[in-house]
Amino acid sequence: MTNSVSNKRAQVELIAVGRNGMMRICRMRPDLPNRKGSNETVAVPAGKTLRQALMSRIAKEITTACEAFTAAGKKASIEIYTVGQVAIKYYQMVPYLKGGRFMTTEDIEALSINKDGSRNNDTEADHCAYDDLAQALANAFKAGHAVHLQASGNAALFELIIPEDVTVYDGQVLNFVDGVSAEGVRVRGWNKANREDAVVQVKGTLYPRAYISKAKDPEKPWKSLAKLLNTIKGCWDELPGNDDASKDDGSVEELYA
Repeated sequence: MTNSVSNKRAQVELIAVGRNGMMRICRMRPDLPNRKGSNETVAVPAGKTLRQALMSRIAKEITTACEAFTAAGKKASIEIYTVGQVAIKYYQMVPYLKGGRFMTTEDIEALSINKDGSRNNDTEADHCAYDDLAQALANAFKAGHAVHLQASGNAALFELIIPEDVTVYDGQVLNFVDGVSAEGVRVRGWNKANREDAVVQVKGTLYPRAYISKAKDPEKPWKSLAKLLNTIKGCWDELPGNDDASKDDGSVEELYA
């Protein structure tokens, strides 16, 4: 019997969300569905904002995962679901990291410049958090791992890869054959996309991005996607300040007074 080595990437799903001074971290292996997830609830360190804490924690999670897989001789694809503020900064970082680059101090500072040339209210602590995440991403990419961040609210969506000379709009219908539409649009994470009548969703204002639903029928997600969506909801539910009236015990008389 001949031993063989698989080139298939290990698949990791990491959920990192936070609210009211607490962060919830969940790690899963969708390629190993019988393996239990690993969860933590941790406090935001004193003196840090939630965004800073999440960025630094995500950087640590990326480094830990990549070092473990590299030591095992494996390449990994790590999909991270987090809060929108962190995902936006990731998208701003990615252009600087192409071609195996590491971000410089000047690159990090440029993340604080708005589109109109004005400067936002980022502090030195923000820049340190940006640097943590950027360094972890660059090291992961250099080692051959794939890492992608997105807002947890977009977990049911595929992001579209749109050529520079192509514009898509919200509600547009695209047909994908063997991974590409007639317009040249591709689907990130689905190289052999074949779907007719995929409806485009455009989200965001400052940094708009386009998506289609992962499931052809969004009301009927496949098993692993349903597990992911339920887990993301569970992570949010574990955090303090969940605005849920279903546990209230107020009276009808007072409510309608």
